[in-house]
Amino acid sequence: MAITVFGDVILSSSVLAAGVKGKNLRLNARVPTDNGYESINIIWTQTLRQYTLGLVPLCLEQWQAIETLHEITEGGAYGLLLQDPKDSTVSDGVMTLVSAGVYQLHKRYLHAASARFKTRKITRPQAAGFVPTVASMPLAPTSYTLDVTTGRIAIPSAPAVGTLAWSGPFYVPVHFIDDVIDWDLVMSGPAEQRLVAGPSVVLQEIRE
Repeated sequence: MAITVFGDVILSSSVLAAGVKGKNLRLNARVPTDNGYESINIIWTQTLRQYTLGLVPLCLEQWQAIETLHEITEGGAYGLLLQDPKDSTVSDGVMTLVSAGVYQLHKRYLHAASARFKTRKITRPQAAGFVPTVASMPLAPTSYTLDVTTGRIAIPSAPAVGTLAWSGPFYVPVHFIDDVIDWDLVMSGPAEQRLVAGPSVVLQEIRE
C-alpha cells in the first residue's frame, strides 16, 4: 500500500539550515565473474534520496519541530514534504503526455558535453513560482490547472508535448524510515540554552 503524504506538512527550513547530511540511493545487482569482469543489472531505474537530520546540536525549538513531525506522521506511517537544500528548483523542465491535455512534470539532468540525460518525475511542485510555457511563451494562469499532489498539469488546449516546458520550485515527499528517533541532551541549563542532538533522524524519499 502506498504511503499517504500530508501535503500541508512541510519540514521547517530552520531545521535544514542547522545542518543535514544526505545520500542518493540506487540499487544495482553486481555479479563478479571468474575472470575479473563484472556484470551489473539495474534494479532501481530512479534514485531515492535520503536526508539525515540532527547531526549538529539543535536548539529546543528546532528539535521540537522534528518531534512534532514524527508525532503527526505516526512515526513515519505517513509522509511529509521537504525542500532539498541542494536541489529544489527546475529552470528548464520537461513534460510527458499522460492523457489528452494532461501532462506529467519532469526535471532533466543533462550532461552537456555528451548530451546524455536522465529525467526525474516531479510529483510535488510548488504553485508559487510555477511557470509553464508553450513554445517558450508563458501560459496564463487561467489556461491550465496544476495538481500539486501529483505533479500533473491539465491544459485544455492540449498543445504538442514537444512544445512544453516549465520552471519553478518543488518539494520532495519523504517519511521517517524508523519508528524510533534517539536524542541526546548535549547542553543542559535554561531552556533557551539547551541543545539536543539526534543523529538517527533519517528521512527517505517516497516514490510516487
